[in-house]
Amino acid sequence: MEFLKWDTEDVAKWVESIGFSKYKACFTENFITGRKLIHVNCNNLPKLGVTDFRDILVICAHVRVLLGITEPPWNNSIADPRRDTVALFLEVKSRTGRWTNSLTYQQFLYYLEDPDGANMEDEKEEWEEEEEEKEEEKEDEDEKKDEDEEKKDEDEEKEDEDEEQEEQEEDKNDKNKDNENDKNKDDKNDENKDNQNENNENQQ
Repeated sequence: MEFLKWDTEDVAKWVESIGFSKYKACFTENFITGRKLIHVNCNNLPKLGVTDFRDILVICAHVRVLLGITEPPWNNSIADPRRDTVALFLEVKSRTGRWTNSLTYQQFLYYLEDPDGANMEDEKEEWEEEEEEKEEEKEDEDEKKDEDEEKKDEDEEKEDEDEEQEEQEEDKNDKNKDNENDKNKDDKNDENKDNQNENNENQQ
């Protein structure tokens, strides 16, 4: 059922491929995706803008072939004919939601045929609760991850500040040391100068 993944453009390409490119806009403007094709029938096509009766019959026939569903065997009975299970499944899949996104045909058949009467709505509710719990767990994990990242950034920032402070302290010590060396050198020069003057005086 690859068509369930089709977007409106994919559906428009399919409409063109069956020879009805003139109706592409009717499908795209009404947002018909692959999951909505189950509702493309003789009743709804005129609402989409397809009014030619022969075209309606042909398009509906192509839709049934694509979806793999059979035409209801209408007879003289006043009772509605038994619905095609594929058609029923596709009607459910045409709805939006994460639960319908994950529903498979095999699961759907189980809901229909389970002798104990599996309740699809109960299953859906249970599934949604599980998904909410998973979502909450994921949010908690993401929140913890963000906190860890924030703490890591703070630690790195503090480490950078400490390194910068240490470098400044080293620069300061080096500068003091240089100043001290310069002072000692000046003192030594002064001392040498005094000694030289004293020697000159003695010689005179």
